[in-house]
Amino acid sequence: MPIRITINPNSDSSAEWAIFHMAETLGPAWDVWMNRHLVFNSRACGAMNREVDCILYHREYGMLIVECKGGKIWTRYNEKSKATEWFSGNNPLVPPPSEQVGSLISPLHEYMKEILEPAREGKMRKVRVQWAVCFSDMDSMEGIPGSEIPRKRALLRPDVLNAKRFEKRIIEILETPVQANGNMPFMNEYLDEDSLFRLRNFLDGQGEKPDAAEIIKSSYENCFQEATEMQQMMMESISRNPRMRIEGVAGSGKSHMVVWDALRLSRIGKNVAIACYNDLLATELKHDVDKVISKDRIGVEKKYAQDGGVSYGRVDVLAYSEWCEKYVRAAKVKVAKSGDRSLYFDKELPQAFVKAQKILAKDKKTREKFFYDAVIIDEGQDFASEWVDSFLGLLHNEEHGTVRFFYDPAQRLYASRNGIDNAQVEKMPVMVLNRGFRSTKRILEWVRKNTGFRLQAFDNIVLGEAVKEMQYRDGAEQAQMLRARIDELMKKKHLSVSDILVVSMKSDKSSALKGISDDRIVWNAGGDKTLIKDKVNIVSVYRIKGLDSTAVILTDIEEPAEASRHEDWKRCLLVGATRAKSLLTVFRKK
Repeated sequence: MPIRITINPNSDSSAEWAIFHMAETLGPAWDVWMNRHLVFNSRACGAMNREVDCILYHREYGMLIVECKGGKIWTRYNEKSKATEWFSGNNPLVPPPSEQVGSLISPLHEYMKEILEPAREGKMRKVRVQWAVCFSDMDSMEGIPGSEIPRKRALLRPDVLNAKRFEKRIIEILETPVQANGNMPFMNEYLDEDSLFRLRNFLDGQGEKPDAAEIIKSSYENCFQEATEMQQMMMESISRNPRMRIEGVAGSGKSHMVVWDALRLSRIGKNVAIACYNDLLATELKHDVDKVISKDRIGVEKKYAQDGGVSYGRVDVLAYSEWCEKYVRAAKVKVAKSGDRSLYFDKELPQAFVKAQKILAKDKKTREKFFYDAVIIDEGQDFASEWVDSFLGLLHNEEHGTVRFFYDPAQRLYASRNGIDNAQVEKMPVMVLNRGFRSTKRILEWVRKNTGFRLQAFDNIVLGEAVKEMQYRDGAEQAQMLRARIDELMKKKHLSVSDILVVSMKSDKSSALKGISDDRIVWNAGGDKTLIKDKVNIVSVYRIKGLDSTAVILTDIEEPAEASRHEDWKRCLLVGATRAKSLLTVFRKK
């Protein structure tokens, strides 16, 4: 999500909410600030203290300042004052919307030139700054003089109801030709990373000096871009190999490769089925797959003004148990139920899944609907061997269909499941990803010291802050520590609740935090298919693989007394700690 500063939850402006919901649909290349209070002092234009409804920034297109006005907006010309008067319903608008937003452009532009680093040859960097007004409840500009607000600078109701149209319109406004510039758009320079730091931190309200956590987040994003580009090339190099297993350490981008390969296969018309064990990860993968395919469709249409001859195959993403249940329902297969929940999901439901496939394969229509050209398994170390076989049974052509099996032996938390040792998997050629880009070097060093697992990082990953270790005596003290640490991360590191994730080494039923009382915190237990928005989520380590967060608080750490459990406990510790991209806090029991 591109939202850096979210909307004021108490806002009663329908236009602000309309812009906010559209901004949420924008891709990661955009940065968005809502209800931003800007305070600065430009040498060229003096002091400025202003509230801005919305700021959108794109390195390629520049910055758009949006004034939001909901309701019925109308004007009348006052003959006495020789001025246009503005109204929202029966309420006067003073000053007019164009003046509110337009008067900020020049001071903001000048101030940004001052805080940005000089470009080559001593020239100051320039960011294009344009303005627009959003009339979210109006379908036309009737009653609003074009001399006050040109139609090209207005976002109307149709513009804020469709994500594709919204992005197109804001780019059009940013690229508006200006007579003063030879009827060309104002210059916009693509900022380097340091200048981007400065710009973002100014608009974040953190001053010219980048916040440490922000630097780490940006470093992750840069390294992520570099790593994924390399991984895409690697996947392209094996694209002609119908079957491949990809072994990758924690944070090496396996799930991102899953998404990219799904897009590649879909673009050539292949129907793709994706499975993982974790329902939270399944939801995230589905969201990412849908997003990249939608974006790719828009790009193709923009390039070719049509579909460009691309006929996308469908991509379906579910947790393995959800795949089983879907097919069992469709084939009306009865599942043997012993009453044992573990036995049901581990054996009884998968066996019924295989029976359902055989029934659905008999009919041409159901076979077309329920079988695929390619199957992808993510976090395959969590699969039982028979699960792998059953999922590969979804291929139209079991011998020649495309198979991708992603896994990490070090994150194998279920000793009884041997999907990695599956006979079909073992025959596949292997590609190894032995470097991670998710976590800082200090987090990986902590993992090595505490688990024995040595994880390599990309060279340009930052050192990062030291892991903060704390000890608790009982559940009440741990809960108190958790609340205090969340306060600290939000106040001192400028993180939001959505930047913080709590990973428990236990389930919600056995955790010492099961009864924690805090409106900001919520247990994300079985049944929740996604992380709960605007909350600090507590998630069991067994449900969190494949996901990550800027800051992670690893809780309920109690070293087992039994030597036989020690290795599994270390693997859990590895999984939990490597969810953190920037900041890791660990709570150990004394």
